[in-house]
Amino acid sequence: MVRNVMDMNAHYGGLNAAFLEEMKSVWVMNVVPIRARNTLPLILDRGFPGVLHDWCEPFPTYPRTYDLLHANGLLSHLTSERCSLMELFVEMDRILRPEGWVVISDKLGVIELARGHAARVRWDARVIDIQNGNDQRLLVCQKPFMKR
Repeated sequence: MVRNVMDMNAHYGGLNAAFLEEMKSVWVMNVVPIRARNTLPLILDRGFPGVLHDWCEPFPTYPRTYDLLHANGLLSHLTSERCSLMELFVEMDRILRPEGWVVISDKLGVIELARGHAARVRWDARVIDIQNGNDQRLLVCQKPFMKR
């Protein structure tokens, strides 16, 4: 059961809107990266909760808060900054509940790098080809209940 979702690169709150359109009862935290285009006012105007955040820093929340983390294009954005992707994955592992899911959409090269990081934090991970003629891929991960 998915109750708490974080959209780590929320753009305009589209994930939140999709859940509402499907009448799914979930709470979505929309996060706009601090160095991305500031779309937070648009998200808030739509009535969705949201914050600005620097993903090079820890996110201020309790451990094991979220059932699903969604990141569309976030890793490509962060690879050009001073951030360590491994530190981001450790932070994601901290805020993700056991048996929670991570869905990352990005370019193939970044997804392959992310799959290595997912293995290092001991998530079950698989890459899915979107088959739309470009190099976009999905990385779908699940955090196991017990670390192996």
